Amino acid sequence: MEFYSDFSKNYDKIFPLNNKKMELIDDTFKNLKKQRENIKLLDIGCGTGSYSIALAEKGYQLKAVDIDAEMIAMAESKMKEARVDVDFYRLGMLHLKDKFKSSSFDGVYIIGNVLVHLKKEEIKEFLKLAAELLDEGGKIFIQIVNYYRILELNLEGLPTIYSQDDSVRFERDYKYQEEKNTIYFISRLIDHFNDQILSENKIELYPLCKSELEENLNEAGFEIGTVYGSPTGDQYRELNSIPLIITAQKK
Repeated sequence: MEFYSDFSKNYDKIFPLNNKKMELIDDTFKNLKKQRENIKLLDIGCGTGSYSIALAEKGYQLKAVDIDAEMIAMAESKMKEARVDVDFYRLGMLHLKDKFKSSSFDGVYIIGNVLVHLKKEEIKEFLKLAAELLDEGGKIFIQIVNYYRILELNLEGLPTIYSQDDSVRFERDYKYQEEKNTIYFISRLIDHFNDQILSENKIELYPLCKSELEENLNEAGFEIGTVYGSPTGDQYRELNSIPLIITAQKK
């Protein structure tokens, strides 16, 4: 995706590691075995690898994939600086079996609204694939935008994200196409000092809501665990929660 390559150098400014989300991911997986060092995790859509590296620092065994070559290159550079071991691969979500065998992982996580870049039927395919890659009793952690809120309130976007140094901002608009049941995600990365657009993109996303995601997880062989409405672990509320976070365990 050319857009994501274009703004990869600003990625960590816009999407810095969220410590509360990190704790939530850790809490989901840490008790799968007696020691984190024996727990194998797969990060899908890893971006520049911030969460993979942070989890590796806690002792987990990490493998991570992303479709963008520049993101992977940045992740590998950050990994070397952090002096941890993470295996990064340039790989699409539906091609995981090209690299990994069945029952290879204890946990899988896919965050940052990555999942809804797939189409309706592809999401089902991915969840079945994730279940196949997990060992018995393994868990999946999913974070997407709460699209029920977007659709019910007819929202036209999400709050603008400003980098911590205030040098860039990320504007995010949504346009729902009811006849296609798809959302056009229109985004702009802007130099905040001179209002110059650094990169912009328009992409179709599938507006996956909680009920459908839970149904798809059940069909793929998962039992729903916990549903959160924020990275801090708040209760999910249909019309108030901005993200939708779900954990599930392979039956």
